[in-house]
Amino acid sequence: MGKFGFLVHPLSIEDVAKKYKIARKVSPKLVAGVLKRRRPFVISEATGIISSTGAEAKGWFIAVPLLPHQMLELDEEFVIEKIVKACKIARKRGARIVGLGAFTALVGNGGRRIADRIDIAVTTGNTYTVVTAIEGIKRAAAVMDIDLSEACLAVVGATGSIGSACAQCLAPEVGELRLVGRNMERLEYLVGEVKRISKKDAIISTDISACVREADVIISVTGAVGDVILPEDIKPGAVICDVARPRDVSQRVAEARDDVLVIEGGIVNVPGDADLNFDFGLPKGMALACMAETMILALEGRYEDYTLGKDISVEKIEEMQELAKKHGFELAGLRSFDKAMTPAQIEEVKRNAWSHKAKFH
Repeated sequence: MGKFGFLVHPLSIEDVAKKYKIARKVSPKLVAGVLKRRRPFVISEATGIISSTGAEAKGWFIAVPLLPHQMLELDEEFVIEKIVKACKIARKRGARIVGLGAFTALVGNGGRRIADRIDIAVTTGNTYTVVTAIEGIKRAAAVMDIDLSEACLAVVGATGSIGSACAQCLAPEVGELRLVGRNMERLEYLVGEVKRISKKDAIISTDISACVREADVIISVTGAVGDVILPEDIKPGAVICDVARPRDVSQRVAEARDDVLVIEGGIVNVPGDADLNFDFGLPKGMALACMAETMILALEGRYEDYTLGKDISVEKIEEMQELAKKHGFELAGLRSFDKAMTPAQIEEVKRNAWSHKAKFH
């Protein structure tokens, strides 16, 4: 049986309050202070993961008790040490590979410094997240009758590993490409890579609002702590694939824009009778793609460092796509703000989009 560990952490005070209700009654600063002193711990054991090949896997989810802003603001060495301790807990349980979830994948040079300090394999899960983000945006564009070859695609968070890989893979298939990031020098490097691989040019910018307003299709995958995609910036009829955790798309979009389709990126059905035995905000049998990549590697017996750092090759993306298919993992239906979307709801979004477009033409 394949055995894996996966690291998670609270994305908000609300997440902390799911386990410790008192967190809602005290100051966020006090909650953060308590978390900082807390040791990593096991929160659940995932069971029932059975591949189409018959292979089985189980794993342990280990909580790294730090909030997103603490992952970014505390001394990096302190954060890395806490993540390493969590990895060692997974190893003691029997895991032979550990996945780095959410912000634990951002620190330490995309997991490289963590991998250097432990003697089991490490992956961020970002390769399968790229696979599912691309599949998701293509599926969503199709149901909204958007022809990608004529569409403007904006990748927000383009210089990160997931954004960069999505941009390079989708560049040949879209009409126009806009890359948004915080660092212009890194954007210039990325546009050079996109040109080299696909012969496609791209517009680069650090202004999220300006780029998003022109886009028909948006993939957002920043490491921001707060919202970056706001309702007033989105074009009627646009499709947004929000891959980030915490989300990049403001909850206000769900409330104020009934003419745009927001889907959650990177959510997959896990084969077998899988139960993560913890409320990650997903129905039983579903997991985030980053979790799934770790499961797939355990099922495959590939106990080696897999996705680390900022660069994800096209070859690795294709390999993970094949491995996922082999073991029976597949993209879950279109989901938006924690809920599955029905065909009727999607048709309503399309009607609203046409209505809004008619008003402005």
